Amino acid sequence: MTRIAGVDVLTASLPFRFSFGHALAERKDSTNVFVRVRLDDGSVGHGEGVPREYVTGETVEGALEALVERQVPVLLGRSFDDPDDLPALIDEIPATAPDGSLDTAARCALELAVLDAAGKSFGLSVSHWLGGTPTPKVRYDAVLPFSSPRKVGALAVVIRALGVKQVKAKVGGDLEKEARSLRVLRRVLGSGADIRVDANCAWSADEALAAIERLREFRLSSVEQPVPGDDLDGLRRVTEATPEGIIVDESLRTFDEARKLAETKCCDAFNIRVSKCGGMLNSIRIANVAREAGLFCVVGAQVGESGILSAAGRHVAAQIQPRYVEGSGGRFLLKEDVTEENMVPGRRGLAKTPTGPGLGVTVQEQVLGRLGELHNTFEAEAVKTG
Repeated sequence: MTRIAGVDVLTASLPFRFSFGHALAERKDSTNVFVRVRLDDGSVGHGEGVPREYVTGETVEGALEALVERQVPVLLGRSFDDPDDLPALIDEIPATAPDGSLDTAARCALELAVLDAAGKSFGLSVSHWLGGTPTPKVRYDAVLPFSSPRKVGALAVVIRALGVKQVKAKVGGDLEKEARSLRVLRRVLGSGADIRVDANCAWSADEALAAIERLREFRLSSVEQPVPGDDLDGLRRVTEATPEGIIVDESLRTFDEARKLAETKCCDAFNIRVSKCGGMLNSIRIANVAREAGLFCVVGAQVGESGILSAAGRHVAAQIQPRYVEGSGGRFLLKEDVTEENMVPGRRGLAKTPTGPGLGVTVQEQVLGRLGELHNTFEAEAVKTG
């Protein structure tokens, strides 16, 4: 029998090499929540969540409160005999606060840490708990922030040289400037490239329809979150009226939201981000909703994820084989990553699926300690025997 003997809750600020902007925010760093789980057999696992107030309503302070007051106490001191005991145990972690607000980033951090530790204890990859057979490699897309047409052109040359064929560009600011950028992007990448855009809730339904019509000359494959997350009527209207695929992101955080979106035919695709959706197990459940409804999937990422969340997203992508995969920016975006492994994809966007125990990455404790701050340490009471 293996027991959860201790849990540490931390935050760390990860500075970027360059700023990354879209319609909802511009960032030069990211403050993420980390959890370290210690088992009584000496196994240690790490997890990460990225609270984003404009996505799930969570703040860093709120995520810490959720972990300390509502989530860690549920698991501290609990035991498991078999790997298959873990999903039911993890399902006990609450994903909402008493007032109904979401605690999904905090829950994600704790879930990942538990599965990472348990995987190391049993000698299993986290893929054991995700079902199916993972693909050995995952192909990533390029994602472009708000940029001038000149900078987009320079980035497009690099993307073409790397052999990446799928690109997402952020829009929702100056539409005419964005049209010029997309013209450059299409010209440099050629007719065979798959180009899509992400408005991050920037438009009303009427504005979205007009903007999509304006940008149609660039042969976009899909448009992500054209309207605010709670405007399901607007989403349905845009989805019904446009041949381009409509992807939801900010509208999709939970399993219940996934079912409602699928049942009401509000979209053509789900963007599943592990932190936003409360962990890997929920991400797989949401992907199953999409599959049953005939929707395609994107495995996305929060800007500023460390190698811990990048590994989690890659495991999910390797299981569900989505149409698009984003993230894993690692040392390309971050001045310093907390994992020893370089999670940045290689040529053509290809990256190997981790195969080691747990998440398959090694956390550099000295880096996490230097960049981070320890907020709470929990120790389970000793078990009396005899």
